[in-house]
Amino acid sequence: MTMYREIKTELLEKAMIVMEDYVDPYWNSSNYRLNILDVICDNPKWTKRMIDFAKDCEEDELHIRSTIMHDIGGLMRKDEHFLPRI
Repeated sequence: MTMYREIKTELLEKAMIVMEDYVDPYWNSSNYRLNILDVICDNPKWTKRMIDFAKDCEEDELHIRSTIMHDIGGLMRKDEHFLPRI
């Protein structure tokens, strides 16, 4: 099992595909991409839920994008009172 920063690389690869599909305007910024990767690596349980959420709601792209961006923004701030939607 290959790991990167304590997250399975298989999970990381799946999460990156979801990011490319649903947060593409932000994914093109290298600084923001690094911030997103930090969130993914620092929150493996959320990352698993996010991948499942994207699969379950794939017909509602706007809902997926807004929910993921809400969670990423809150998780980036590391606010102890933040409650992710996913």
